Amino acid sequence: MSQRYIIDDLDRQIIGYLTEDGRLSAAEIAGRIGTVSERTIRNRIAGLLQAKMIVIGAIPDPSMLGRDVQVELIIEVEPGRLDEVAIVLAEYDEIGYLAAISGNSALSASLFVEDHAAVLEFVNQELGRLPGVLRVSSSVVLRLYKVFGTRTTALSRGTDLGGKKKG
Repeated sequence: MSQRYIIDDLDRQIIGYLTEDGRLSAAEIAGRIGTVSERTIRNRIAGLLQAKMIVIGAIPDPSMLGRDVQVELIIEVEPGRLDEVAIVLAEYDEIGYLAAISGNSALSASLFVEDHAAVLEFVNQELGRLPGVLRVSSSVVLRLYKVFGTRTTALSRGTDLGGKKKG
């Protein structure tokens, strides 16, 4: 039987720093905290990784990849076919997030594409032809403020809700 990893306040601090910048070294994190050694931080990070409490990786910015349009999709799936549809959808590079949600055998997905024509093409040509998909609802994301614990450029550049630069 495996032992469950229980996080404490130090782990939460480490996770907070790594969420801000996953490239921080153990020495940099120890320096910011000020009360623990680099070795302790290194051991804690190793423990968090081994317990699969955290994953350190790069999250690409879709707009920098030419995918300026983000659409949230709610996909209603035939009962009993949820995993089947999810496995197929997970293979698309355009799908950045995919999860089963409560409701009518539904999936929630984030679609990242170049333009609105690509949204129509994906919904009609890909989703519309996928066995098991009953219905798709979509909403275009107009501005993203926070993702994976990180504030986006919309907040960091001081933009107000009207889209004008402050000050």
